[in-house]
Amino acid sequence: MSNRNINRLFEALTPNTEKKEKMLQNILVHSRDGDKGKTGQAFSKRLRPALLVAVLIVCLSTTALAGAYMGLDDVFMRFLNPINQEQAQYLSNGAYVVDKQVKNKNGTLHIKQVIGDSNLTYILMDFIAPEGTVLDAARYRFLYYDIPTNQDYMGVEFKVLDDGDHSDNRISLVMSILTKTSIAGQNVHFQLKDLQAADPYPGIFTTVIPDAWETDFKLDFKEYSTPYNVNKSLDMFGYRAVLETISVSPISISLKLESSSMDDIYEAAGFLKEIGVNQHLDNFPVTIKYQDGTTETTNLFNGLHLMENGTQLFTVKTFEHVINTKEIVSIVFFDKEIPINN
Repeated sequence: MSNRNINRLFEALTPNTEKKEKMLQNILVHSRDGDKGKTGQAFSKRLRPALLVAVLIVCLSTTALAGAYMGLDDVFMRFLNPINQEQAQYLSNGAYVVDKQVKNKNGTLHIKQVIGDSNLTYILMDFIAPEGTVLDAARYRFLYYDIPTNQDYMGVEFKVLDDGDHSDNRISLVMSILTKTSIAGQNVHFQLKDLQAADPYPGIFTTVIPDAWETDFKLDFKEYSTPYNVNKSLDMFGYRAVLETISVSPISISLKLESSSMDDIYEAAGFLKEIGVNQHLDNFPVTIKYQDGTTETTNLFNGLHLMENGTQLFTVKTFEHVINTKEIVSIVFFDKEIPINN
C-alpha cells in the first residue's frame, strides 16, 4: 500500500487532524525503520502490509465507536445555537446518532440524532415526501405518536427547523419529549402516523400525508443534567412549600416541590394568561443569574407543569436558547435564591 493511499484512507477515518497526522507519521516512521539492514528490510517488506491493515482496522473500529457521539447535524446545531465552541463540543459529545430510515410509498422518515437531559429529549428527524410534493407549510406535526417508555406521562411537541429550502419535498423536525425522569438508554418502538400541516397559529392542523412509519432504536444519548439537592422552604402565593431538587442542563431546568397546600398554590396562581399568539405567562417563573451580572427569566411558559397527589409539583423550564450552565451563579425561584456551584 503506497503512502499516498495510506494518507487518503486516514483522511476518511480520522476526524481529528492533529491526531491523524501523528498516527500517520508513526506508521511511516516504523516503515522507514524497518528498512535498516538487509535482514530487517526483508522482514519489513513482508510484514508491513499486515501491520498497516491491522492499524487501520483499529482506527476504523475506534472511529466508528466515537462516531456515534461525535458531531451534531448542522440543522440541529442551528436549532440549539450554542454560545461558543466549547458548548458546541459539549452538546456534540452527548448526541447519539440513530440514522434509521423508514420508507413507504407515501414518504421516508429519517431519524437522525438524539440528545437529552434528565427530563427533556430532542429527536432530530427528516421527512421526505414523494417527488413532486412541496412541504412549505408554517407548521408540521404527526397526528399520532407512540413511544412506549417507563414514563406514566409524557409531553410531546414537534417543531419545524430551517433546513435552508422551503420549497422542496423535505422538512426537518425536532420532536421534544418532556418526562418526569430520564429516558436515556431505553429501547423504544417508535411509531408516527399521519403527517399534518397548518398555517401560523391559530391555523388548524389537517392531515396532508396519511400513513404510518415505525422502527426500533435505542435512546442512547448521554445526559447533560447536573442535579442539586436543595430542600429549602419558600413562600408561594402566601403558602409554604419545599423546593426539594433542581436539575440544570444546557437545554432545560427542572424543579421538584412539595407542599400540603399545593391545590391552594395552583388556585392562587390561576390559569395561564395569554398575552400573544400562542404565548402564555409563566405562573411559576425561574430566573437565572450569571457571573457577568446578567439574568434571564422564564416570563413565557415553555415546558411542563405536573402536579401529583395534590402535594407535589414537578416543572420543567426551557429557554429560547441553550443555557450557559458554566456561568450560572444562582437560580431564583419565588423568594429563594439557590447558589449553583460549577
